[in-house]
Formats: sequence, C-alpha cells, structure tokens
Amino acid sequence: MAERVCEVCGTVNEAAARFCSGCDAYLGWDSGGATLDGAPLAGSVPTIVDSVETEESAASTVPSTDAAGTGPNGTADAAPGTAPVAGVAGADPATADPATTDSAPGARQPTDADPAGGDQPATSADPAASDAPGQATPVSGTQPHPTTTARLEAPEAVLDVTEATVVPGAPVTVQLRLTNPSSIVDGYAIEPVSPPQWLSFSHGDAHLMPAQELSVPLMIGVHDEVLVFAQRVALTIRISSLAEPERSTEVSLQLTVPPVGPNASLEVRPSLIRLEDHAAGEFTVRLDNRAANFAQTVRLTAADAEGLVRFAFAPDVVTVPPGQVVELPVSFSAPEPEPGRELSRQVTVEAGNDAGRTAVPLTLVQRTSAITVDAPVRVRIEPSSLKVERGNTADFDVIIDHRGGHREVTAALAARDPGRSIGFAFSSEQVVIEPGAVVRVRGRLAAPAPERGETATHAFSVVVSDGVQDVEALGSVELSSPPEAILTAVLRIDPPSQLVVNERAAAFQVTVDNRRGVEPLGVRLEGASEDGTARLVFTPSELVVPAGQVAAARLAVDAPRPAPSDQATRRMRVIATDGVRSVEAQAVLTQATADRRPITSRILVIIGGLLVIVGAFAEWFAGFTPFLPSIELIGALARSELFLGDIRLTEPAVRVLVFLFAALMLLGMIGKSGRLTRFSAVLTVLITVAWLIFLAVVAVVPTLGIGLPLIWIGCVLAFIGGVLARPRPE
Repeated sequence: MAERVCEVCGTVNEAAARFCSGCDAYLGWDSGGATLDGAPLAGSVPTIVDSVETEESAASTVPSTDAAGTGPNGTADAAPGTAPVAGVAGADPATADPATTDSAPGARQPTDADPAGGDQPATSADPAASDAPGQATPVSGTQPHPTTTARLEAPEAVLDVTEATVVPGAPVTVQLRLTNPSSIVDGYAIEPVSPPQWLSFSHGDAHLMPAQELSVPLMIGVHDEVLVFAQRVALTIRISSLAEPERSTEVSLQLTVPPVGPNASLEVRPSLIRLEDHAAGEFTVRLDNRAANFAQTVRLTAADAEGLVRFAFAPDVVTVPPGQVVELPVSFSAPEPEPGRELSRQVTVEAGNDAGRTAVPLTLVQRTSAITVDAPVRVRIEPSSLKVERGNTADFDVIIDHRGGHREVTAALAARDPGRSIGFAFSSEQVVIEPGAVVRVRGRLAAPAPERGETATHAFSVVVSDGVQDVEALGSVELSSPPEAILTAVLRIDPPSQLVVNERAAAFQVTVDNRRGVEPLGVRLEGASEDGTARLVFTPSELVVPAGQVAAARLAVDAPRPAPSDQATRRMRVIATDGVRSVEAQAVLTQATADRRPITSRILVIIGGLLVIVGAFAEWFAGFTPFLPSIELIGALARSELFLGDIRLTEPAVRVLVFLFAALMLLGMIGKSGRLTRFSAVLTVLITVAWLIFLAVVAVVPTLGIGLPLIWIGCVLAFIGGVLARPRPE
C-alpha cells in the first residue's frame, strides 16, 4: 500500500491515515482535497498573494500567558452565558462546622484577595443548593457528620467520551463525572493544560458535598475570529481542589477539528489575451482557499477546442494552504494564423482533485499582420533651396528614408545639374540602410560665382540608387555676389536740419553706415552749399569703415548772418566718395537775426520819460526852491492873496505841463509808430524853452539848476526811442 508523507512534519503515514501520526495534522485523503483518482497528489506552494487571519498568524501576535487560552486567574476563558470555570472550595461559613474546616489539612478560607473565592459565590452545604437549574444532580444526597479530623483527597474524574469533534461556530459539550472523596465540601477548578490559542473552554458548577458525585458539563469550542486548521489535538484537562490545589486529577480528551470549507476557487488573469504577430504569451492562475480550513492540492490543466495550444504550468500540481491565496504564472504557445487574419481561441483552464473540478474560460485572440511589400526609399534635400550671398560653395543634407522597407539596402549617391557647371561631394557615397531607418548624408556643392552685384540660380538633383531603382530629389542654389561697399553704404547727416539765431556757425554729425557691406569702405567727405556762401569743414575728412560697422565725422558750417529781423536758409550737399562712386546726403541750415530796435526803443522811452518826471520836480534855477503846485498855492489864489498876472505863477503851470507830457511819452509805447512819444518830447522842449524866453523878456533868467537839463535830456532820449519804434522800411 502506498505511503503518505506529512507535509508539515515529514512523518511517513499509511495511505489511509486521516491525521498525521507525528503531528496530528490533517492529511486530507478522505475529503478528496489531496487526491486525484484515489492517488495522493504531492504539490508545491507557489507565491502567496493574500490570506485571512489564521491560528498561525494569531499565535504570532497574541502574547503568551501562564496557560494558553486562560484568563488572568489561570482559568480558561468562559463563553458568554456559560458557568464559571471553578467554584469556591468549602461550605458556607454560616453552616459549616468550624472544627471541620479548620482541621482540614491545606484547607483555605475564601478571602477578597483569593482568586478562586473572590470570583465565585460561596456554596451552601445544604443538598438543596445543588438542585439549582443547569447543574448536575449529586449521586448521593446524604450529609456526612463533621468530625474533628478532615480528610482531603484528590477528586475522582471520568469523561463520558474520550474523543470529541469541534466545529467552528458550534461548541461541543462533554460530560465530566466528578466525585468528591474528601470529607469536606469542596469546589474544583477545571482547566485545560496548555490549550491551543483558538480553543474556548468553560464548564458548569463544580462544588460537591463530601462523597458526592456530580456530572459537570464541559463546553469546548473554537474562536470565530480566526481560521482554525483541520487537525487533531490531545487535550489534557486538570481538575484541582480549591481547598488544596496540589490535590488534582487529569483526564485526556482527543479533540478533532474536521475539514470545513468549499473547494478552492479558480481565476485567470487576464481573461482576454491579445497577441499580435506573436505565438507565445503568459497569464496568471489564482487559487483562493481562504474559505477552507484545510490545504487543498489540485492538478492544473488547460486545453482549447482544437488542441493546438500548448501550456506550461510552473508547477502543474499546486498545494493551496488553508486561508491563503496563491498565484502562479502559466506560459503558452499557439500557432499563428495566416498573415492578415485574426483568430479567436476559447481555452478552458481547470483545477481538479477528487473533491471536485473547477473550470474557468480564457479567450485568446491572435492577429498576424499582412505580408508587407517593400516600398522604395524616399529621398529629399534639406534645404531644397540654397542661398549663397558670399562665395560659391554651399552645404546640404540628403535624407534617405527607408521606413517603408523591410530589408536592408545599400544605396549609392550621385548628383548632377543640367549645365554641368556644379561640382558635388558627399560625406559617404555609399550607405547601408537598415529597415525602418532614416539616414542623413552630408553633401557640398561648388558653383561658379556671378559678377559683382549679380545673382545666378542653378538647378540640381541628387540620385539615390539601391541597385534596383533610382530615386531622385530636386534642389536649387542661388548665388549672389555682393556689390561694392560704396553701393550699399548709407550717408546720414544728424540733424538733417538745424536753426541758429544770431550765429554764424553750426555743427552737424556725418555718419557713414557700412553695416550692409561685406568688405571695408574708405571714403573722402566733401560738401558745399547751394548758394556758395557757406564754408564746410569735415573733421576728419577721410573715413575707413569696417564691414558691418558705422563711422562718423564732424561737419562745421560757417555762413554770414542775415540782416536783422531776417533769416536765410542754406541747403548743403555732402558727398562721400571712394574715388569712383559716391553717396550723398543733404542738410538744411536756417540762420535768423533778431531785431533789437523795439527793445532799444522801449528802453530809451522809459529812461527819457523817467528823467522828464524827475526834472519836473527838481529845481530849475540855482538857489531857488522849486515852486510846485500845492494846496497852499490854491488857497492863496482863492483868498486873492496872489494876482493871476503874477509872473511867479507860470512856473507851477509849466511843471504840470511837463509832467503831463512825460506821461504821454510813456503812453506812446503802446502804439507801433512812436508818434505820440516823439510829439510829446518835442512839445516838452518847446514849452520849457518858450517859458525861459518869456522870463528873459519880462524879467530876468537866473542861473539854471539841474531840473531843466534833465527834462531836455529825457526828451532827447524819448524822441530817439520814438524814432526807433517806427517799422523798418521794406
């Protein structure tokens, strides 16, 4: 008979073994999860990609205690609604004989600090107290009489069954027949020894009268938070006296966790595969065993309807651990369809064992490109239009495009022009071009240069031959010979026009611009005015202007000034010559002379009028006080103290007339002719002179003072100002 090797510990077991004899691990032969056609399947575990919380992962995260699965009091965790693990030892102090409890060796009184006595209520020695609902009925209801010497013995315990099956979500109850051989009322702590982490344990009331036998229910289950693997566990249960914990009894129970869960689910990724111009590919198989608590070993197969696709699983026999998800790659190959066609194949992927088979579909779409025909190479010249402004050579690129071809070609390059006047050269006259490549070849041409200042255009072509056909690309070259530098030069005068007032000289800047030239330019500067009256001086008179630069010279112009209130316009012509050709520019100089007569006229009139006014109030005769008009004089005339024919009264009247005529002199500046000013000046002189003559006839003329000379000088100045105020004759 075939043997089975445990994958957990490596122990060799019989083929019919359900659990490993070495580690009690579930082997899986009975569920079909590890056999195919009755034969064991030995598989390997591929890559694990996901999992649920299992007993192994929970054991690695939960900290260890004194007894696994027990509470802080050393007892197993009780399920909700179940009886506590252990009762309190001894009878109620109100009913028990003190001599009995005190003399019992190792007996303890419950205190608040005692874990056993502190967690559970005390039990009465009355037999009626044990008839509470949910508790076992004692075998004997007799009450022993207390004695002076108590006897403590280990309890007697027997399980109704030695094996039990624990299913997740459904706890199992096992009856424990417990006997108290001691002579005192005692309670017993019932707890598993080193239980697994996933085990839940609780029991009913375990307080017995002396010599009482009681059937105590033990509730054993599995925690729902973790996935418990299918296995077999030998569980040891210890029953200890609460009065003296050293007195204990152990019983053994074989627990079996059966295999629970569906077959591992199967999934392929992707479910649709497209291949273009390829015969091989790969996809991923995913096996999900998170819902089962036992390992499942399956054989993977795949097939298409035509049987043409070949698959390679790595490996083909896979073991999926409980609570795990695994993935493995699968490679395949399929014949390609005819060129230009598309073919769809339906593939079925299976994972199977004796427990059942799971199949999922996979669609494979293959497409093959149509047979392509090699296209000829394409040729172009970059740039196709060449322009050469100086010299007679030009460079260009020949672009050979072989992206439409599917085989390697060797291309030869040549060039020609209709006039056969151009020479050509290439960086490589023969090139090897790979399919789908674009090659760039450098070319150079040399053509005869045209005459200076002229342009010539030549057409040419480049021919590329692959040995089967020739491809031609057209281009052209335009050659320009630069003109003489003087023909591209520009002469400028800054500023082009200028106005000067009361000046003979003016300055200009002459600029020679050779930025469009391609060679140095040497010129001599000359110039003259149209009327020939201006003299032009250049500093410097000769300039050498490099190509692409600008040079400047200073132009000084000297010309006679025009007549006052007149202006003259001098048009000048400046020439820059290289001795053969010349360029010219024009400038305009406007000269103006200001008319000073109006200003002089106003100044003389103002000074003269002020002198006349001052003289009218100054003394006219030396040693005589000025006889000025006053209020006293008017009052004397009113009182008839002075006679109107008195010669002295003529002086104030003359002074008033002089003052009035001085004011008229100044008012004469308002007019443009100055007539009023001149008239007032003449009358003032005539009046004063006539008055002196009158005095000389009728009386005597004393020595003249300063007043009359000032009046006469002011009249002369005002008269001159009035004359200057007249407009100049045209």
